[in-house]
Amino acid sequence: MTLKEVVFGCGEALTPDVAAKLTALAERYAAKLYMECAGKRVLLDSLIGILSVECLRGTRLTVIADGPDEQDAADAVAEALEGR
Repeated sequence: MTLKEVVFGCGEALTPDVAAKLTALAERYAAKLYMECAGKRVLLDSLIGILSVECLRGTRLTVIADGPDEQDAADAVAEALEGR
């Protein structure tokens, strides 16, 4: 299992567009991907789950990846959430 701490920076807030990009990104990897914010953990392959998390610029998040390509998956999601 890989954990990465990130600061949300890909916009002012977590919008449906950002959520859709995260879902599409998560589908590229075999690892299960989660995002944890304020004690709430959601699967990144669930658009509704992602949108249930209230995230604003500067919010601290944890990306959790578990599976054969977890390091690459966690790095890619972290970069996306940081807006890089």
